[in-house]
Amino acid sequence: MTFSIFFAFGLSGCFQKKFSAQSQFVFNTICSVNLYEDSSEELYSEIFSRLRQIESVFNNYSPSSEISRVNENAAEHEVRVSEDFFTVLKTALDFCELSGGAFDVTVGSLVKLWNVTGENPRVPSEEDFARVMPLVGYKNIILSENEGAPTVHFAKKGVQIDLGAIAKGFAADEVEKILREKKVRRAVISLGGNVYVHGKKSRGEKWSVGIKNPFGEGNAATLLVQDSSVVTSGGYERFFEKDGELYSHLLNPATGFPVHTDIVSVTVICPNSMAADGLSTSLFVCGLQSVSRFAQSPLCPDFECVVIDKDGAIYATRGAEADLVLPKGKRIEQRKYRHSI
Repeated sequence: MTFSIFFAFGLSGCFQKKFSAQSQFVFNTICSVNLYEDSSEELYSEIFSRLRQIESVFNNYSPSSEISRVNENAAEHEVRVSEDFFTVLKTALDFCELSGGAFDVTVGSLVKLWNVTGENPRVPSEEDFARVMPLVGYKNIILSENEGAPTVHFAKKGVQIDLGAIAKGFAADEVEKILREKKVRRAVISLGGNVYVHGKKSRGEKWSVGIKNPFGEGNAATLLVQDSSVVTSGGYERFFEKDGELYSHLLNPATGFPVHTDIVSVTVICPNSMAADGLSTSLFVCGLQSVSRFAQSPLCPDFECVVIDKDGAIYATRGAEADLVLPKGKRIEQRKYRHSI
């Protein structure tokens, strides 16, 4: 799940844009696209049409969406799915396997049970957990390619999939495809915190992307990036409080409860936004010690990450460290190999 990344563009006086940046409400959040001097109304329209098409596939809150149709019928019979759905679910299942289930797309029932981001969040009862936990497990999903006609089937009745932790990454990658096809020189895509920066600024400089301070106002650090996605996972923005305890929206599939860890924020930098999405959630649940394991997988090529722990200490992979700007007096806590923290 992605969260707020504050921008520091520093673009004043760079160039005159043909059209202003455009923002629309998609994926239940504000999505912004800024195409700078290569913009046109037609291109903005194409991009937001593609985003809405993807939303219509993965919106769990719409009964007419493809994912709702799958959740309703896949336990009864194989359900034929679109290429978009197959691509995202297959990648998500790869991350489920790689993370040992720390990333698990079958948390849909748990998400509904806690309802953390809804109007009436609650701590479930023991009876609730006894009913729902047997339905959580990515191996309950049977995905078949079927010679160009892919299908999904659930091994148990009641299994519910939720692709919210990776679908916006797919959407950002699809927008990036359009930008490359149209030969756009520079652009910034922000899908509710899932950020993709395309190219460099007009003077050849990298973009500045701020990592939000999880303990207060402003940024904890700033990243200098180009042609990459920047995705942050953390439980500090979407949560509720009950009897003096905070419960975040990020759930541990093994326990059914929100993740309890020393980590408060994980930011992943990766050319592939869907991989960045899957990685940020997986690393948040698995912890610092898992960085090297993920780095060895072909699912996650060329990623870097920045981690903030509960004491405010900042850790970074070697590649991220080179492009990380810290506030005055702050330092990176540990320096080891490229993908070891």
